[in-house]
Amino acid sequence: MAATFDFDEANLVGQSFTHSRTECNWKNVDDSTTAYTASPITAGLNSFDKWQAGHLVTFNAISNGYFDHTAGALGTGLTLKCQPTMTSDANKLTYATPSTTTNTNLTKDITSVNGSFPTGAAVVWFGITSPTGTKTASCSTSPCWTNYLTTQLQTTGSAGAGDTATVTLTLRYDEN
Repeated sequence: MAATFDFDEANLVGQSFTHSRTECNWKNVDDSTTAYTASPITAGLNSFDKWQAGHLVTFNAISNGYFDHTAGALGTGLTLKCQPTMTSDANKLTYATPSTTTNTNLTKDITSVNGSFPTGAAVVWFGITSPTGTKTASCSTSPCWTNYLTTQLQTTGSAGAGDTATVTLTLRYDEN
């Protein structure tokens, strides 16, 4: 049976989850409902970091997870950072209340499109007890979550006013 998938997003103190997210609008507020146009990011500052995770149910096994920027170009003065690649459970990020402070744990720069995806993409792991639970390279118990796929849009004073271009962030995994 094919896996059922959605993105979950954690906000606020204590990881208040919103399920079935269909976008990742970086903005100057920590929630999943305010329109990004109502909370713009000022050039030279950062967005609130976005704490999202893949949530999968009804499958036999999930493995070989990858996450990266796969389409759309960001403008001058914009840098997009994400979580490091997973090589052990210790690599997963522990949830922190989102803020606009530069998240130094986001060590992978995904500003440019990865034209050879999944080569070079951040490796994603899976686990059964929420995005913060123990993670391994595969999961055979439903439901499961990816590690947090945390991102932050960081800007310089040279960032242009207005909307950014639409970009595509891709989570890929094998299912069997």
